[in-house]
Amino acid sequence: LWTGCMMRDIMLKAKPKNAARFVWMEGGDNPANGPYGTSVRLCWVMDPERSIMLAYKQNGSFLSPDHGRPFRAIIPGVIGGRSVKWLKKIIISDVPSSNWYHYFDNRVLPTMVTPEEAKKNKQWWKDERYALYDMAVQSAICKPSNNETVTVNGEDDDNTVSISGYASNGAGVRVGRVEVSLDKGRTWKLADIDYPEDRYREAGHIKLFGGLVNVCDRMSCLCWCFWKISIPKKELLVAKDIVVRAMDERMCIQPRDMYWNVTSMMNNWWYRVAIRKDGSNVIRFEHPVLANKKGG
Repeated sequence: LWTGCMMRDIMLKAKPKNAARFVWMEGGDNPANGPYGTSVRLCWVMDPERSIMLAYKQNGSFLSPDHGRPFRAIIPGVIGGRSVKWLKKIIISDVPSSNWYHYFDNRVLPTMVTPEEAKKNKQWWKDERYALYDMAVQSAICKPSNNETVTVNGEDDDNTVSISGYASNGAGVRVGRVEVSLDKGRTWKLADIDYPEDRYREAGHIKLFGGLVNVCDRMSCLCWCFWKISIPKKELLVAKDIVVRAMDERMCIQPRDMYWNVTSMMNNWWYRVAIRKDGSNVIRFEHPVLANKKGG
């Protein structure tokens, strides 16, 4: 939970000219190519549903240096590189930011652009159509965890295993459904979804961490949600893997395959957990990535 002021209120005081289209932000750091900076569209900043803000607290505590102390931008639903830390300067402009990092970071170039072509022709990076802003719909399996095992007492075992994880999306668009498949996507099972933001909406305006929680002032969903489904053990015994996909309320669906691009960004294809048979009645779950701690 972030505490601060809405960037929209700052813009209303600044009274941008009619030609204004973008809000530039620049940090107080000094990496190799100068202070980190980027920009977002002014119309996003002015949209209350976007909830773009200037924050000085995180979960009730003043920002630590690692999190942008004393002041940072928070731009939910957008790639994290747009939420500039150590915020030092805001500029209103009719064009996107000219900062080096705005051009050469957080871009999804067309798949036919090779590393050699991207290095030779800088115009690919300066095409605003390829700038990454809103995140794409995605989901992942958290439980069962990596190397967790389940014993199945034959094909007549009617007990179930709880499969659960998270899903998220960009632009404040709600995740509409999460589906799980045990046959590589030929058939699907619908999972139950819980949206934590809705709990705050139900609570109304409350004081927390020294500020007013105003989630109920908007309908957008800016945080991840949690999903779960119970699967019969005997179905897992004959399956080779579990895959999950999500779809948002615009009917944009998580793809089966990756979209290759030179920066390797926006890789949100189906999350897959392999099922290994350790003996005749013991199955073990193997994640595509290793946890950094037991149960992670």
